[in-house]
Amino acid sequence: MKKIDHIGIAVKDLTVSNVLFEKLLGVSPYKQEEVESEGVITSFFKSDTNKIELLASAHADSVIAKFIEKKGEGIHHIAIEVDDIQHEMERLKKEGFHVLNENPKKGADNKLVVFLHPKSTNGVLIELCQSIKEL
Repeated sequence: MKKIDHIGIAVKDLTVSNVLFEKLLGVSPYKQEEVESEGVITSFFKSDTNKIELLASAHADSVIAKFIEKKGEGIHHIAIEVDDIQHEMERLKKEGFHVLNENPKKGADNKLVVFLHPKSTNGVLIELCQSIKEL
């Protein structure tokens, strides 16, 4: 585990939230992309070494849509950067954490990702992320 990579925030309207966070952070998003496997559209902001990922639903039955319906807008997850996601997955399984994915998958911002179930992390969805190395 290296550092907190970013904080993910679930939002209803990405356009409105982009404007709000531009005003808040004083910077524009550096990337916006859709992650089809998760049914989300993401927008990333970076201020110094801090990153925030806004997550909006790409369709009505996505995980983010269900999250917002149940809990409202707000912090969705905390992402932790790792050097070796496979190693960390195995280590955490042995420690009793509930890993939600059998294998890492391609996430936003050129990362491999895997999630830990909030029931095993004091109610916080934790994302492990590893940069995908360019060949």
